[in-house]
Amino acid sequence: MKAARNSLLLATLALGTSHAFATSITIVAVSDNTLYQSDTGSLSNGSGSAMFAGVNSSFPATIRRCVFRFDIAGSVPSGSTITGALLSLSQNGNNADPQTCNLHRLTSSWGESTSIAGSGQGGGAPAAPNDATWLHRFSPGSFWATPGGDFIAAPSASTIVGGAGTFTWSSTKLIADIQYMLDNPAANYGWILRGNEDTTQSSKRFATHENTDAGTRPTLTIEIANSCPCDLNGDQLVDDSDFVLFVTAYNLLECADPTMPAGCPSDFNHDGIVDDSDFVLFVSAYNDLLCP
Repeated sequence: MKAARNSLLLATLALGTSHAFATSITIVAVSDNTLYQSDTGSLSNGSGSAMFAGVNSSFPATIRRCVFRFDIAGSVPSGSTITGALLSLSQNGNNADPQTCNLHRLTSSWGESTSIAGSGQGGGAPAAPNDATWLHRFSPGSFWATPGGDFIAAPSASTIVGGAGTFTWSSTKLIADIQYMLDNPAANYGWILRGNEDTTQSSKRFATHENTDAGTRPTLTIEIANSCPCDLNGDQLVDDSDFVLFVTAYNLLECADPTMPAGCPSDFNHDGIVDDSDFVLFVSAYNDLLCP
């Protein structure tokens, strides 16, 4: 039976159609900072290992807001369709009280420079040139249109953040944000995270991309519609190397087979088996050779 099926594979390398499924890319933030509420705009934490959202406990109590950005256009193929998104931040502060943290898309550029706050970093440090502050997009000369950051008022996503651990944000609006940033890379200013700004001691502390623990850095997982699902080894070609991988799955047949590669990637039509229908799809891509 297997020999007959393999003969069919080799005899029909001439047919085909097209198909697509989703793949995901995870990237780490390329810049982040904290905006510390201040009448003078003198505080920042551009190169610090922590960023804050909410209100601190000192007198007078003041607001902190996180800003962060990811290199989306440099990580996702141009023209891709975004089908899913998940932002992950690691809360590493002592405040375990659950607080809602809202994510908003920024509408202006901003800077991350060399300032590093001392102690727990909640108090900020003197802003360095080109740091973002409560008043400045780039200290000391470029200002936000509105103190505290220029952003879209409606949240893109919201999550309740509790004690230490990783928290995630996802929504259709977040997907739309990423699609916009991919299609308009010059307008990718990232997001601002606002915590509970009505209650003292509500501030949440998150790891930045400078944190020494790489596993806690801000990450964005982006799911895109894959126009080249038959590229089973990810080399941007559909060739004999992929054919070998496909034949292995074709001989196993059932996606439920415990020896089938994880996710059953050769099941291009997602019907639970790797059969002649999948081969027809594979042949079309094999004849094209190069991924779109």
